[in-house]
Amino acid sequence: MKSVFANIGTFIPGLNLRLKKGKIRGEESFGMLCSEKELTLSENHNGIIELETSSELGLSISDMMDLNDPIIEIEITPNRGDCLGVRGIARDLAAAGMGNLKDLDIIFSEGEFDSIINWHVDLDENEKYLCPKIFGRSFTNLKNDESPLWLKNRLIAVDQRPISSIVDITNYIMIDIGRPLHAYDIDKIKGTTLKISKSQKGEKFSALNGNTYELDDNMLVISDEQSVDDLAGIMGGERTGVTENTTRMFLEAAIFDPVSIANTGRKLNLNSDARYRFERGLDYNSPETVMHYAAAMVNKICGGKFSKIVNFKLEQKNKIIKFDPNIIYQLTGVKIENKSSKSILEKLGFKILSVDHIWDITPPSWRPDIDGIADIVEEIIRINGYDKIPSIKLSRSNYIAKPAMSIKHRQAFFASRSLASRGYNEVITFSFLNKIMADQFNGGAFALNLVNPISSELTDMRPSIIPNLLLAVQKNINIGAQDLSFFEIGPIFKGDSPNEQISTITGIRYGDKIKKDWKSEAVQFDFYDIKLDVIKALDAIGVPKNSLKIFHEAPEYFHPGRSAVFKIGQNIIANFGEIHPEIGDTFGLNKSAVGFEIFYENIPLPKRNKISKPMLKMSNLQSVTREFAFLIDEEIESERISQIAKSVNKDLITDVIILDIYKGEKIPQDMKSIAIKVTIQPIQETLTDIALEEISSEIINAIKKKLSGSLREI
Repeated sequence: MKSVFANIGTFIPGLNLRLKKGKIRGEESFGMLCSEKELTLSENHNGIIELETSSELGLSISDMMDLNDPIIEIEITPNRGDCLGVRGIARDLAAAGMGNLKDLDIIFSEGEFDSIINWHVDLDENEKYLCPKIFGRSFTNLKNDESPLWLKNRLIAVDQRPISSIVDITNYIMIDIGRPLHAYDIDKIKGTTLKISKSQKGEKFSALNGNTYELDDNMLVISDEQSVDDLAGIMGGERTGVTENTTRMFLEAAIFDPVSIANTGRKLNLNSDARYRFERGLDYNSPETVMHYAAAMVNKICGGKFSKIVNFKLEQKNKIIKFDPNIIYQLTGVKIENKSSKSILEKLGFKILSVDHIWDITPPSWRPDIDGIADIVEEIIRINGYDKIPSIKLSRSNYIAKPAMSIKHRQAFFASRSLASRGYNEVITFSFLNKIMADQFNGGAFALNLVNPISSELTDMRPSIIPNLLLAVQKNINIGAQDLSFFEIGPIFKGDSPNEQISTITGIRYGDKIKKDWKSEAVQFDFYDIKLDVIKALDAIGVPKNSLKIFHEAPEYFHPGRSAVFKIGQNIIANFGEIHPEIGDTFGLNKSAVGFEIFYENIPLPKRNKISKPMLKMSNLQSVTREFAFLIDEEIESERISQIAKSVNKDLITDVIILDIYKGEKIPQDMKSIAIKVTIQPIQETLTDIALEEISSEIINAIKKKLSGSLREI
């Protein structure tokens, strides 16, 4: 007996170890004899590999078993079923100039006797497209022994496990020419006819994979007199499968409808190599050819005799495409000689007849994906080489597309990034709500009532996104969520005309921004949190906070004393503040909710039509701060003081913050005291006391002139 020996230092892939010198039952070991599993050649580990007696000693097993071929991994597009066989890939390579395609070695033989098994197609005229062609022939006196070494090695090389001669031959042919076959044990078939039909609902099918499937009434099957025993184009049945004891076989090759195969496979969640090929389309002429090809191989390896062919087929007309070779340049810009184009097509199997400079092209039977002129051009260019398509520089003025995002789209994008960075989650809700909510949020106009609403809860176009976000908050609270921050970018509707559909950025915060613990109380989101969110979002859009004016004009669905509006000129830019408590009660909220609406379409476009941060200006001089306390009318917004103070000298005054607001003792009735801190940053030189006094005087005078305010005496 001759076997495979691994010496000390050899790495055994199946065991994931490197051999070392050791002792086995007291005897020194200098290596091991290997099984197929230990060398990852198959899953067989019942015994060591037994080589043919003619094998030469001392040779590398990789050389002896022809395992030195490079491994090539390819991916096949769904339209190239012809390349699911080695021959299809070889044909493309040969057309591209990489060698010559060998002729398929086929011996055509009529057979010695009538087939033991015959076909019956039980499909009506409108359903015969499901199986337009099926061929078969019987084999007798077979020996289904172990396959010869060359056949096993070739299957192992493509990760196929050798089983028996008959099964190995069908797998080899499938890999070789991309043609699935199915072998039946004749002695297990009940009767002398196999029927092709559609299954009946509830029928059971026991497959070769050991599983049983329940079929519906629309699956293509092959049955004998007993039951279904072949799921056509997908998997054979366990009952009539061949074994090592099989001496009589019936071999089947067919064309099945790819859509039917795909639907059946998906419904049963059943995959196979055969299904993968049938779904992508097979060579329509292959069943007859493979009957002769397989018969010669079975006869050579298993012996025996084979019958005449039995078949059912629908004739298929050859497709002829009128082709003008000049179209190649028009579609691709590639200049290629007609002689070269014709040679490429003929090597790919196309038949060409030239008539008055127009070619009548007949695609080969293995290329059902070729439908028209563009497909033929693609074949020529593909084989000629995509690298030969010329690169042409396009004119920027004529061909460069405009940016897909407008300035307004980019504003919304930057705002959403800012809000997300501040802890908000983006949501998408319906643009509809019910009549009660629409009325609560200044909507409900007749023009915005839906004629045919999809639900009684979605009857009106929304006048605001806030109620949609409050509904989202309510649903999350009901499933246990506590602290929520949502925003949405979308339209609201003030009327039914195009200019009354307004795009907004809307947000809601609910719950605690700081959780209660042993050392501090919980702190809820409030007016100032939502105001800062709005300022940060507007800053991301490109709106400096100094240009914003604040007013008490928020809609009625906001709390009247804890809400405000930002304006630029007369345009409302944002509403923000605490949601009205009555509306909060309507939505079942136990805590106050704060929210905002940004009307970014009202924001004036930047002069340069872009959003960018201003150039950073830094000074190495020490900044100076000055503090002031002013008496002003209590109705005046405190924000107005900081805006006016900042506008006195925009170059030097970098920041104004409000330190304190006081009403009470020593403050006149209807007045309030506001203390501010002004930061003055010198740029070119240190400011003198006189210069600082001048700036202070300008601030005091500006407040006096614009707000009738006065410096408070302490």
